[in-house]
Amino acid sequence: MTEPRQTAAAPAPYEPPAEFLALLAHELRNPLAPIRNGSVLLRALCSDPRQLQVVDMISRNVVALTRMLDDLLGVASLHRGSVRLEKQCVDIARLVSNVLENVQPAIDARRQSVLVSLPPASLQLYCDPVRIEQTVQILLDNASAYTPDGGTVSLQAEVRESQLILEVADNGTGIDPELLPRLFNVFAQGRAHAGAPRLGLGLAIARNLIELHGGTLTAESEGLGRGSRFTMRLPLPQRKAPAQLPAPRAAEAARPARVLVIDDFEDVAASLAQYLRSQGHTVSTASTGRRGLLLAQEMQPEVVILDIGLPDMGGLELARQLRKLPGLAKVYLLAVTAYDVLARQSAGLLDGCLVKPADPAVVAAALARRPEDGVRAN
Repeated sequence: MTEPRQTAAAPAPYEPPAEFLALLAHELRNPLAPIRNGSVLLRALCSDPRQLQVVDMISRNVVALTRMLDDLLGVASLHRGSVRLEKQCVDIARLVSNVLENVQPAIDARRQSVLVSLPPASLQLYCDPVRIEQTVQILLDNASAYTPDGGTVSLQAEVRESQLILEVADNGTGIDPELLPRLFNVFAQGRAHAGAPRLGLGLAIARNLIELHGGTLTAESEGLGRGSRFTMRLPLPQRKAPAQLPAPRAAEAARPARVLVIDDFEDVAASLAQYLRSQGHTVSTASTGRRGLLLAQEMQPEVVILDIGLPDMGGLELARQLRKLPGLAKVYLLAVTAYDVLARQSAGLLDGCLVKPADPAVVAAALARRPEDGVRAN
């Protein structure tokens, strides 16, 4: 009589500690920053279409890697319970338009079609618009990534029983029914679809963000090769409220400034300095906080762009010491850092914070929006 075969239970999927994910994301942001800065500089120097094609390829992949890092940090923040929602009433059509603008280049590159259906009347949602846009973009990015070239992705929104129902569907590779129940687990998505594997962080983040809003996110698929459908349900406000959307800012002319860039990753400082010089600014760089303080005393900068994680002193302590130097009490301090949480907690000390790898054009725009010299908003 044959003994029954013993099978070992499948091990539980490994999920790295949130602290490790945050540290990993930080360490990867620094080398990405000069690559992004360099691609922007190259675009201004290149005229050959073949060279521009290579520059575009570099830029696209920097953006893709940046999104992965954002996902890693998103998972870490959700594990720590440190995600805070900043809710306001927003117009759904405007929100969807913003997301489509972000994903359109990737969809166009795959020659895919996007079908959009929205309610005919203006519809307000009380939510954190940044987080909801992030969630919708995750769903559209996934739908496009797992749909063959020339395929179709659809986004449909409607109101049912005081809820916003938003569905993102595709006619792509589909999902194995056995894996469907684990689809929203961290790192599960890599095996959940046919085709190229991915980290599988996006859907876990998306579901958590929707649940923080009091809603649900579910997935359906009839099997491999038969497409997928993701359905987001969010409660609508009980009473109508005016949309609180920021008014578009008019283009501002750059005012040349004396700028000091303090960053221990020298390629970050050098590439950003080169870009800012091309915009008419006078720029010096320092790789330590102490050297930065000495240069600041000598050159009396109007703007200091600093990293938070410096080797000899914390960036926030450096900011405090800069404010104490003669003539620099109102210097414009902008953090460009991977430690965005620390920087954002420094209310009243820094004038702005951008997360690496920040687009150098966005850095230049922040400088253009700084208050007039000698005036600092508190």
